[in-house]
Amino acid sequence: MVKLFEKLVIIWKNIKRSRMIKVLLIVFTLNIILAGIYSLIQGIPFYLGFYWISDYITNTGTGLISPDPNDPHDIGLWWLTSAVIWIGLGITLVFVENVYLRLMKKEEKTISFHNHIILVGWNSKMRYLIKNLTGELGVHHDYVLVHDEQERPYDLPDIIEYISGDPLQERILRAANAESADSAIVVMEDDADALMLCSTFQHLNPDAAVTVNIQFSENIKHFKRLDIEEIICDEELSGNALINGFYRSKTRKKKK
Repeated sequence: MVKLFEKLVIIWKNIKRSRMIKVLLIVFTLNIILAGIYSLIQGIPFYLGFYWISDYITNTGTGLISPDPNDPHDIGLWWLTSAVIWIGLGITLVFVENVYLRLMKKEEKTISFHNHIILVGWNSKMRYLIKNLTGELGVHHDYVLVHDEQERPYDLPDIIEYISGDPLQERILRAANAESADSAIVVMEDDADALMLCSTFQHLNPDAAVTVNIQFSENIKHFKRLDIEEIICDEELSGNALINGFYRSKTRKKKK
């Protein structure tokens, strides 16, 4: 039951993120209300009122042929026609949102989440992090990945929103709604870039918790000046792992 609930939460979040699906749901609800009113006024079954109102709202012209309520064939045809009308309208609206608005008009995407988690950088470390996050991804938090590649990474989970652009630019972080984020995880290849990004992010949202992955231990002091909560240094991690491995191997050898 818990897994089913988590899946339903993710589906609902995906629906809420699509402006055109919201439009479709509003129009469909309006159609049901008008169909009920029309059926009462005309004294006809609700499904006929729904059929006529669907035809009127979508302007498909199918209502020129009135279904016979006493003919099972016509009733089946009504169900099929109504389904085709609304499925076709839904496909059209989704096409408009995803193709025309984003490709033809080159609309810059913006995020409206609040208390979400922003991920910066796309590499093997970020893939590992996403793969091993506890719980069902997207249920308890919304995630946004910011990366400077035009195309969305093919292996990025669908539940994670994607902002394409240079994360060092303030307008890109604003597009990810950094001002309202709960926290950020920064995994970049260059420590100087990571430092600049953390500084900009804290300027936009001083209350957000920031975790950053850096390469060299000599740069830790610069991030501490920004009061970064968590600084993960590859040099320290690798060095400590090598030291621990070395002593463990010596201990095992002595036991033999």
